[in-house]
This record gives sequence, structure tokens and C-alpha cells, in this order.
Amino acid sequence: MSAPMWKSEVEKYIKLLENSAVEVLSNGLQGKSVSLLELVESIGEHLTSEDHEIRGRVIKLLSEVLGKLPITVLSPMEVKTMVTYLCERLQDHHSIQPQALKGILTLVTGNGSNLPEGCADMICRSIFKEVQVQTLSQTDRCAVYNIYSTLLSHKLPELQKMGNDFVFGFIQSMDTEKDPRNLLLAFHCARTIILNFSLGPFVEEMFEVTSCYFPIDFTPPPNDEFRITREDLISGLRGCLSASPEFGPLCVPLLLDKMQSDVQSAILDSLLTLAESAVVYGSKCIKEFQAPLYRCIKQEIFSPRTPELASAAETALTAMSAALSPQPGLSTEDSDVDVFIKEVMQDSKRHFLDEDLRLFVPSCRLLLALALGSDHACCAVVGQTVPLLEDLYNKFTGATQRKQIIEMLVKFLCSCKTFAGGKAPKVVSEMISSSLKILMSSTSQSNGTLTSAAVQGLGQVLTLPGVLTSEDMKTSCWCILEQVLNSEDKLVRSSCVEPCKEMMKVYPEISTEILPKLIEKINPEEGEAILPFVAIFSVHKSVISKTTEQLLSKLQQESQAMSESALQTCLWITSCLVDISVYARGNSDCVSVLSLETVPAVYRICASNAVSDNYSDVLSSPQVLQTLSVFIKNVTTLLDSGTYARLYTLVTKLYCEDSNSDTTQQKSFRPLQVDSPSVQTCLVTLLTPTLCSSPKQFTMPDIQKYRELLTDLSLRSSHDYTRSEAAKCLAGILNKAPDDEEMAVYLQQRRDFYVHTLTSTSTDTSCLQQCVWVTKALVMRGHKEANKFVNILLGLLDSEFLGDRAAEGVGVVLTVYEDVLNPSMHANIRMLYKQRFFTENSSRLTEGFQNASAGTKKNYLIALSHCLQSLPKSVLVRELPQLFPLLVQSLLCDNVQLQQSTMDALCTMITDAPDFLVKHVDSVIPQLLKLTTYKPAMRVRTSALRCLLELVSLPAPVILPYKPQVVRSLEGVLDDKKRLVRLEAVKARNECSISGVYWENLVEKSDLKDK
Repeated sequence: MSAPMWKSEVEKYIKLLENSAVEVLSNGLQGKSVSLLELVESIGEHLTSEDHEIRGRVIKLLSEVLGKLPITVLSPMEVKTMVTYLCERLQDHHSIQPQALKGILTLVTGNGSNLPEGCADMICRSIFKEVQVQTLSQTDRCAVYNIYSTLLSHKLPELQKMGNDFVFGFIQSMDTEKDPRNLLLAFHCARTIILNFSLGPFVEEMFEVTSCYFPIDFTPPPNDEFRITREDLISGLRGCLSASPEFGPLCVPLLLDKMQSDVQSAILDSLLTLAESAVVYGSKCIKEFQAPLYRCIKQEIFSPRTPELASAAETALTAMSAALSPQPGLSTEDSDVDVFIKEVMQDSKRHFLDEDLRLFVPSCRLLLALALGSDHACCAVVGQTVPLLEDLYNKFTGATQRKQIIEMLVKFLCSCKTFAGGKAPKVVSEMISSSLKILMSSTSQSNGTLTSAAVQGLGQVLTLPGVLTSEDMKTSCWCILEQVLNSEDKLVRSSCVEPCKEMMKVYPEISTEILPKLIEKINPEEGEAILPFVAIFSVHKSVISKTTEQLLSKLQQESQAMSESALQTCLWITSCLVDISVYARGNSDCVSVLSLETVPAVYRICASNAVSDNYSDVLSSPQVLQTLSVFIKNVTTLLDSGTYARLYTLVTKLYCEDSNSDTTQQKSFRPLQVDSPSVQTCLVTLLTPTLCSSPKQFTMPDIQKYRELLTDLSLRSSHDYTRSEAAKCLAGILNKAPDDEEMAVYLQQRRDFYVHTLTSTSTDTSCLQQCVWVTKALVMRGHKEANKFVNILLGLLDSEFLGDRAAEGVGVVLTVYEDVLNPSMHANIRMLYKQRFFTENSSRLTEGFQNASAGTKKNYLIALSHCLQSLPKSVLVRELPQLFPLLVQSLLCDNVQLQQSTMDALCTMITDAPDFLVKHVDSVIPQLLKLTTYKPAMRVRTSALRCLLELVSLPAPVILPYKPQVVRSLEGVLDDKKRLVRLEAVKARNECSISGVYWENLVEKSDLKDK
């Protein structure tokens, strides 16, 4: 490149003619055809121009060129030269400073820790001396904070040499900053400085420049693109206030002042800040303010305004306890925390003696918070409190009081878990025996609530590490199991579930003893209550095989029973198998047993029943088959390729090779043949979880055979349920099928068949159902032929006979199903396929609606509704304005699901796109008012009322003209027959009645002034 060429580009840039100089110079510097020295020399005359705008353009050019260059282009000497030069430009006219700062930021971020020595010092001193940071724009101030942040990250030792000069300079830069984007950066820098610099004489100044923002009162504007939240700012400021023990004497009085205010957010912020900083401030500081802090915290625990405040108060008290506790290795005798505990104990004991125990629970929460502060505090508090609670239990005889005492007793015992390696567990183990007696005796009480509390307490005690002896553990377990076996109270039995899960973690051997007793109790009367516990105790390698075998035997036995409860009992048993498969996740031994023994046994039992002369309708019922399908799916999705291959071979032999050697029946088992009885073909439900859960690296050897059989079965079977399940299974294997020539031929055949069969006058629902599921399989994997099948489906929306089913088919394509084509079954799912489907087809749906006949317009609206429901909220908000006219039309359609989804979309718009909705309120409110009296569906009425309630949040001048109409119309809805509708009507009418009152008053005052 010739010199005149790039020089002419520079001239054009400076004269505001063209901006191509940046690209030209950056390419030249990278290609070594231009040197930095040549560039600086060529613009020298402009740098001395008396016109500061020209000087500014030159500096801007340099900054933008630097921003385009890779890090390696400039040598360290060139970097230092540029830093020096740009720092000198900070002395120039104030309009040039932003461009110089931009260039410095580019050099600092690009070089990081490789920035030449001395540059960080030079940059900071130049900014401190020459730049009045708070006079800059927000963007330029942000550049300054980013420079500080980068230097603190990469050149901290060099900055530390500046000492107090850097601390004071930063304080001046940050002072009076207001923009939340900059404050986040400033807080980050301030914390780094506080942690790594000696603040010296500037402790108070640093505290004041940060604490002036406490408490944070910030509400982000609607649709804030920067997504800065109040919580982000609180976290940043809290990090500063809790960074140095020197801030303690200054910060604690500030926190105390805010704790005594009436603003709940300020109180909460103060308590959480104290919780984070107490340990940092140290024992001396906390002890100085101990009494007033305790009074404020106690008030929030004893008279909580919100649960969140009470929890924050407890957290703060725990932090105080930790701060006052002696450090490990130091003397613990009469420590500060012991004195504090003694005061709190004396204050709390008197509430233990109240007859109604009104303040018993808050007092215990105080002591618990203290105990969680340290191992030493835990030993002291638990050692004094547990005996008091045991005596209290014996003093009171009422079930309610005893329940409260037991719950608190267990919490004190379990507080030692926090200090598993300390002395607290030993203290608890020394006094646990008397507490166990109380808990065990309470399980035999007649009051179910008390028994439940005791059972749950025993379950929690079982989790305490190294506290119970083996004998105590066994006794406690059987105490719980007695309730499982014998209690007739549903509350008591349900309270045993979690303790039994904990039991299996600490004492799994008990399963061999309890399972036979549980299985004996599987009957129509107790099965529902007992089977959840069978599932819990079955997940152990020593028992799972025998248990599942017994469950399947029970399933066969119950399915042959002629009682009305047979179906329900079989559903309980199959649900128990599902629970076992869920609990077995992560246990390779149990998964192996389930895949090699239990799943094959399920197939054998169902196949035997299907060919039996005395077959059971129960075992072939959709409910039982679908539950067994879930069980098989849960197991197969956990298998490796080798184990899966063995299961696949077994299933293929059973379903495709007419092999029924395990049965003594004469009939053939041919479940995939169209002419087979429905009791056989319905078992395609059990084929789906195995075929469609194959690992991604597994290649199905019989895919062509399955494809042909399932295609035929899903079209020609006389059994509705079979056709539906076969179509799902076909979709599952097509979704993973190799994209080879056989697949191409098959898809061409299917497409030709659908085009020929599914005409506008066709009524073949079986063919449409298959088309929908094949389309879903292809769309999900992003197959190149998917659009052709989508076109067939959307083309049917004009059909008077199949249009409504085709519209629902769009919903099928975009819905995630639990039994097939989902991530857990390793389906081939292309990222963002739902958004892609909407983008490619929304315009066609809109045009189709405009051109459709009156009878088929609703089909397009239903299809579009399914598309909108599948979109993420962020995409939905962007697309809704263009589709708003169709949404209004959807409210007029007599389709409950369509109306429901439309109102959900409107609620989203009210929240996230209110500015657009404001323009169309006049068309929305009348339709919503009509739907509040829609007789056929209660949920439409409630949704319309909720939508009206959301509309009240729109600006008052928009809503006020409709206020009389809405209040008057909702008066009749207050007498709706359904209670839920009446509740929503009261909320909506009340909010509408009081909406805009402030604005109305302003208008009235303005009118009076005019008069």
C-alpha cells in the first residue's frame, strides 16, 4: 500500500468525509505496511491544530485503530509510547478526554498483565490529576471504572506501590456516582481496594463514599436492556461494607439506625449486611454494640413482620454468635459468646414456663440461632437447652404443647450436624438416650399430629453422624416401621416416608427384615398406603430382585381377580415399580437387576396374558400399560450400549419373531400384525420405551422391519388406542433413523401417500394421525424433508372435515411428551426447533387466516395459538405485536383452549409490552368483559378476570375511561355460581375501583385551579 493512499484516508477521516481510515490503518499496521511511528508523524500537524475538534478527531482515530488491532501487533515499547501519548492528551481540552480514555482502556484491556511497567501508575495519576470524572458522561465514567477494574485485576502490585495516592484518587473519582451501571463497577473496584490496600487516614472517607448508598433503593426501568437488578447493587455494596474490620465502628451504628426504621426493605438489608460482616468486624466491635443489636434482632424474631425478616434476623444472630466465639486453639473459658449465651438463656427461660407456651417457639429460635454460630456455642446452648426441653415435655400433657416441644428438641439435637468434626456431636451423643425415649414414647400416642412429629423427629435424628449407637439406631428404625405397618392414620404414614428414605441411607440392612412384612400387606385395603414404602426399601442389591419378582407375582394374581378393585390395585403395584426405578437411579447394581430380570419379566407376563384364553382386561388396560411403559422407560434410559443391546435383542425376538417359548399357550404372539387381536396389539405401548430410548451410539439393526410393521399398524389397526401408540413408536424410531437412501425412499413413499390420501374432502383420521407424528419426528431433528410434511399438515387447515384435527396436530408437533421423543429418551432434537417452526410458518398461517372461509378460520387461529404457546417468553413478546389482530379474533372463537392461550398471551403483553397494548385497549376490554360470563367453561371466566386485573397496571389515563363500564359489568359476576370465579371477580373489581384515584384527584385539583 502506498503512503499517499492511507494518508489520504486519514485526511478524509479528519475532515468528516469518510470513516474508512480505521479499517485501512488497522490492516496496514497488521500487515506491517504502515508503522506506528509513520502514523503518528503523519498526523502530527493535526495534533497541534488550534481547533480542538480536529485534535479530538485525531485522538478518536487513534483510539479506534487501537481497538481493531490484535494484542501482538504492538511491541511493549510501542504500547508504552501510546500510553504516554494518550495520558498527555488528558491535559488537552475536555472534549478530547473521552477519546483519550477510550484509547487507554483499549490498551489496558488488550495487554492486561503484559502492560509495561510504570504504565499503570502513569495512567492512574494522569486520570486523578487531569480528569474530573463526575463531569463526564455515563459512558465515559464507565470507561474510567473499567480502566481501574482492569488495572486492579492485572497490575495490583504496581498500584499498591502508589499507596494512599491511589486510594484517595479513587475516592474522588467515585464520589457522587449515581448511575447503577457504573456503581456496579465502582463497588467491585472499591471492595478490591479495601481488601488489598492500607486505607490509612482515608478509612472514614472510603466508608462514606460507599455507605452513602445504603440502603439501596433502586427499581429498574421497564424493559431494561442492561438487566441490572436491585439485588446486584445490594450485593456489590454489601461486599464493600463487609470488606474491612476498620469499618465496624462506623457501619454498625448505621445498621442499627436502619433496623429501627419502618421500611422493611431497609431492615432486611441491614440484617443481612450484619450477617455478612459481623465475623469480619470481630468480637470487640460486636461486643460494643451487642445489647442494641440483640434488642433489634429479638424484636424481629418475636414479632415478625414477614418470614423473610425473621429468617434474616436469625442469620444475623448466628453471625454475632460466630463473631463473639473464641478462635480455635484459644481459651474458651468465660468467652464473650458464653456471656452472651447466658444473657439470652436468662431472657428465654421465663418463656418456657408460660402455660400457653406463647413465646416458646420464638425463644427457641433465638437460642438455635446462637447455637449455629460455632462449635463452642453449639455445645453450650445444646448442653443447657436439651435438659430444659425434656423436663418441659414431662411437665405438659397436652398434645399441642408436646408437639411444639418435640419439634424444638429435634432442632437442637440436629444443630450439631453443622459441626460434624467438632465437639458438638459428642455432647449430643451423651444426652441422646433420654431424648430418644421421649420421641419413641410419643410415637405410641393416640394423637396423630404428635405421633407424626415424633416420627419425623426420629428420622432426622437418624441422620446425625456418630451420635447413635447401632442398638439405638435399630430401635429407632423399628419404632418408625411400627407406624408404617400398623398405623391407620394417613397423616402418620405419610410422615414416615422421608424417615424411611433416611433409614435406607444409614441402615440399609433393615430392608431384608421389613420387606416381607410389607409385601404381606399388599391388598385392596392397604395397598395404596404400603406400596410407597415397598419402593423405598427395595432399592438395595440384596432385595431388589426378590421384591420385584414378588410384586410382579402380585400383579398377575390381582389382575386375574374378578373384583372391582383389581384395576386400582394393579395400578398401585405398577406405580410402585415406577417408584423403584426412580429410586434406583445412581445405583448400578439395582439398575442391572431391573434391566436383566424385571423388565424382561414384565414383557413375558404381558405377552402370556395376551395369548391366554383367560386373558385379563386389567393387564391390557391403557392405564396399566402406560404405567408399565414409564417403568421400562426409566430403566432403559439408564442403560449403556451393551446392556441396552441385550434388552433390544430380547424384545425384538418377542415382538417380531413370533417366539413365545416362555408361555404354554397355543396362540401366536404377533403384536405388530394388523390382524392380531387388540389385547396383543395394544402392547405396542411397551415396545415404545425400549425402541425409542436407545443410546445415541446404538444402531438399530431391524429398523426397516419395525418401520414397515408400525406404519401398517398405525394405519390399518381397528383399535384406536393401538393406532395412536403405534404412530408414536414409529415417530420415535424415525427421529433417530440414519439419514440414508432407505430413509429417503421411505419418506418419499409416505409423502406421496399423504398427498394422495389427505385431500380436502378426506376423513381418514388414522392417516392424519400418522402424518402428524411423522412430521413431529422430522421437525424435531431438523430433517431436510420436514418442511414438505409440514406443508401437507398446514394444507389441511382449510379442510372442513380434518381441519380441526390438523390444527391440533400442530400442537402435537410442538409439544414435549413424557412417553416418547424427549431428551431423557435420547431423542434427536435440534436446538430451537420450535422457534424455527414458528418463523418459517407464522406468515403462512396469518395469510391462510385472511383467505380462509368462515368455517375454517378458527383452525388457523388454533394452529397459531399452539405455535405461540411453544415460544420462549422473550421471543413471544417480540412477535405478539404483529399478531395482535389475530389474538383479538381468537377471543371471539368458541374454543376454550384457544381462548385460554390467547388470554395467557395478553397477560404476557401487559407485563412485558405494555406500550403496545395501550393502543389497543379499546378492542380488548369489551371482549374480556364478555368472556367473564362465558357459561361453558369456568376457566375461561377466571382467565378473563385475571386478564382484566392485569390491565389495571396500565397507565391510569388509559384505563380510567373504561372504569365505569368494567365496575358495572363485574357486578353481575360477583354472583357467579363458582367460588373461584367470585374470588377473581372481587379482586378485579376492587382493583379497578381504586385504580387511578390519585390521577383523578390531580385532575379535580387542576379543574378547581382553572375555575
